[in-house]
Amino acid sequence: MTVSPQFCIPYFMSLFRNASLPEFFMKSIPVILRSVVIVLLLSAPSICLRSDADDSSREMAAKLAEISRKHDLPAMVAAVVNSEGLVTSACSGNRKRGTADEVELSDRFPIGSNTKSMTATLAAVLVESGKINWNTTVGNVWPKASDKDIHPKLAAVTLDELLSHQSGLPANISDVSAQAWASFFDEKQSPALERRRMLKLVLSNPPSHARGKFVYSNLGYAVASAMLETSAGESFESLMRKHVFGPLEMQSADFRSMESAKQLQPPLLWGHQADGGKPLDPRNAGSENPTVYAAAGTIHVSIEDYAKYAAWQLAGKPAPVLRSKDVFDHLHKPQADYTTAGAKYGSGWIMMNTGLGPAFNHAGSNTNTFALIWLFPESDFGVIVCTNSGQEQAFAACDEMVSHLMAQHAGSNNLQPQPALVAPALGEIGPERLVGRYQLAPNFVFDVTLRDGHVMVGITNQPTQEVFADSPTRWSYRGVDAKLEFHLRAKGPAYALTLHQNGAAQKAKRIRD
Repeated sequence: MTVSPQFCIPYFMSLFRNASLPEFFMKSIPVILRSVVIVLLLSAPSICLRSDADDSSREMAAKLAEISRKHDLPAMVAAVVNSEGLVTSACSGNRKRGTADEVELSDRFPIGSNTKSMTATLAAVLVESGKINWNTTVGNVWPKASDKDIHPKLAAVTLDELLSHQSGLPANISDVSAQAWASFFDEKQSPALERRRMLKLVLSNPPSHARGKFVYSNLGYAVASAMLETSAGESFESLMRKHVFGPLEMQSADFRSMESAKQLQPPLLWGHQADGGKPLDPRNAGSENPTVYAAAGTIHVSIEDYAKYAAWQLAGKPAPVLRSKDVFDHLHKPQADYTTAGAKYGSGWIMMNTGLGPAFNHAGSNTNTFALIWLFPESDFGVIVCTNSGQEQAFAACDEMVSHLMAQHAGSNNLQPQPALVAPALGEIGPERLVGRYQLAPNFVFDVTLRDGHVMVGITNQPTQEVFADSPTRWSYRGVDAKLEFHLRAKGPAYALTLHQNGAAQKAKRIRD
């Protein structure tokens, strides 16, 4: 059986319909969102503390068991995270359908196309080190290649365009040659050499569609990984272990290959085929994509190590993977209109605005497993759910678990549909909407008040000072080169402020009085 990673955007508390996909692609749910985004009440309490993890884990495990039974899945695993790390995690079910071999938190789940944001993260590392640039083209990396080797229109494609699915490349190697695609499962050479073979096969052909148009392409990520390893003079897999897995202490994370699969020893986490749910031995060819697609979706990782990556993304700080905030922010820059109205794609993330603030999400499958991640940086909240089944009901089950965890950990038992948020008109913002307390660090709180119509800002252990309006949302100190930028939605008080000082921007989130 041949497999290809795939992804989707589920919408909460809804039913899924099938979508027809190219050959070798799994049947997936359509990327359709409701006209309203389902969100939680913004005034809800924050996520439970780590000290509550035992009770929370037991409740989570019970819910996983309930949903697994409802959707007839062998096993599920889930984690809730915030910017400080893992909040709680749990698992339920069996490693293989029909056995009593119980799944554990240490089991490494395939995350499919969720690998892509990690590939983009590695690209950011190399951009920061000067080995490549977001605008580096295919032709720049292989300047000696002739037009016969690299079609001129593909030679002009940039790294950014590859990472945002705007390259013009087809979706998969199988679209170029089904026979060649099947041969990559033999993995007769090192992954780097397999990617070189792939380049010779695909880059000589003209683009399959217009450059700059969003068309999801696993092949584009495979080409991007070859660009990265060529520019750095080291294999993609080695670079990822050194620069992403290592700094984040993701000890279980690695790429699956036939060589590593043959060395696996029981207990083994089995995948279950999309068509019929038959167990698939992870040591067999076809249980995962070949190594040529490492950058597109062959990472296997435990849920708690995956949570480390999610927490780093939520924290909004470059360290320990990166040094530059600009490079980090580029990973969350919308670059292409996604197939759903209002959604964007960039650097391995699907992005949209919700009542919990901007959300990053992705889903992935190798047709035998399914993984789903949602991150809400402004609400400091994230959810990851995985299952060892690629069946159609796996999508609905993971979506249902995400909805449950959002409701539980954000403090509301009811999901409330609300209209999509729009930026407020500046003239409608009065200074009373800025009043509140904003925490930058445990011992660094901005206390914004109104005094006789003047906006006053007190800082922990510092005197209160007046700030003056540059605009309804930007206010400056006098005598100190510092500005405060307030972040608001269409209604209600500001949910955060950013301190701009000495060339740096530091965000403080609104806290309860």
